[in-house]
Amino acid sequence: MRVRLLLLVAIGAMALVGGIVISTLQPEWSRKPTVTASPQTPIHYRYIPNYIPVSPYKRDMNGRFRVELQALRDQVMALHRDGHEPLCSTQIMGEARDMMNYTNNIEGVRARLDDLRASLADPDQDHAFKQSPEDGSWGGCYKSWYLRLDASVDPLKELVEAGKTPEYPLHFFEPVNTPEKMRNYLEGLLVSDVKATGIDNRKELNYAITSLAQLLFKPKVAALLPTGTPVVELAATLNDFLDKTAQNPETGFWGAWYMIDGELKKTNDLSITFHAISYRPNDPPHMRELADTLFAIRTSRYPYGWRDQGKQNNHHAYDVTRLLRRAWPYMTAEQKSRATAELTIMVARSLNVSIRPDGHFDDEPYASPAEAYYFGVSFLDEVGFFRASRRFWTPLEVSDSESLRSVIRQHLLKMDQRNAMVTAALRKLNAED
Repeated sequence: MRVRLLLLVAIGAMALVGGIVISTLQPEWSRKPTVTASPQTPIHYRYIPNYIPVSPYKRDMNGRFRVELQALRDQVMALHRDGHEPLCSTQIMGEARDMMNYTNNIEGVRARLDDLRASLADPDQDHAFKQSPEDGSWGGCYKSWYLRLDASVDPLKELVEAGKTPEYPLHFFEPVNTPEKMRNYLEGLLVSDVKATGIDNRKELNYAITSLAQLLFKPKVAALLPTGTPVVELAATLNDFLDKTAQNPETGFWGAWYMIDGELKKTNDLSITFHAISYRPNDPPHMRELADTLFAIRTSRYPYGWRDQGKQNNHHAYDVTRLLRRAWPYMTAEQKSRATAELTIMVARSLNVSIRPDGHFDDEPYASPAEAYYFGVSFLDEVGFFRASRRFWTPLEVSDSESLRSVIRQHLLKMDQRNAMVTAALRKLNAED
């Protein structure tokens, strides 16, 4: 199957990118673009502070466990290919990976890998889809509270979509159910002293922001929280933390902060910034600085840039596109030209690299096929591939988009509909103008 992309008007024959003109972009990428200097527009440059932390133990932890974890991941993916939905194994695998990358807890990683190996003996893991009667959370195969918090968000959103309510009260929210608790929790995660503690808080900070933002900034989801939860005050506390404490006004970005030899270092984190902006109804300050930073980190490695193992995937493309959408009204003409060119490249790459000839999304960069489909559909929806109303960045003419939509839908319908990522992807895919 083939999808042809015709780029009109905004790209036309030429796209201006920060003082460079890229002409005649071919949809088939059959030849290199012609690049010439533009005499009309001066090259814009602004220094972007871009500290990238170096973990003192990540190399050692990866050396100990990466090969073993990859071998176990291969077994998890084999279960998916055989028609199973090993959600419990997927949860344990994700927690083991995060511990390997963000802690020096050798015993903890070893224990989780042993748990993962044991879970693979049972390919039918229906219990992992159920809400806990003890605290009302989902994600029962996680040990960490913040991962169960995050795992509960999508099932709650699906209940809202279905017009249902949870079977059990959401007691898992108690650790952050007052403004004081929430602020203390978030501020405690913002700065990591890795040498002193052996823990990099970056992952938990990211999960906390995205989970709390969706629970508090989405009114229908917030309505499911226990009676008496001060939702308005909690949402204001989160918004205040994001805008007045955690955002870097120099770059417009959010990220984990690090204490290095007594000096505070701030990072520009693509994923944390995406989550800090995506679900809020209001726009944060410093949006033009945010756009400058987004372009400046273009070639850096995720999460401090767009690249993943030397190439871009739909997850990161989705993050970038959402940030460009939110920043678009604040951009200069030059920034908009750069954004248009970058989005053009991302659309072409997604269609020609991330989707196999049979219409399946490549799941190599992801923890599960459902995740690959969710981010693939999310990016194409965000960029307006299927819906003209979503094309904030260019008049884009697409031929055969319905053929691709139909093929993706057929694949999604064959997947386990209890997986919230599958149902969310279907909902985005089926949305009409």
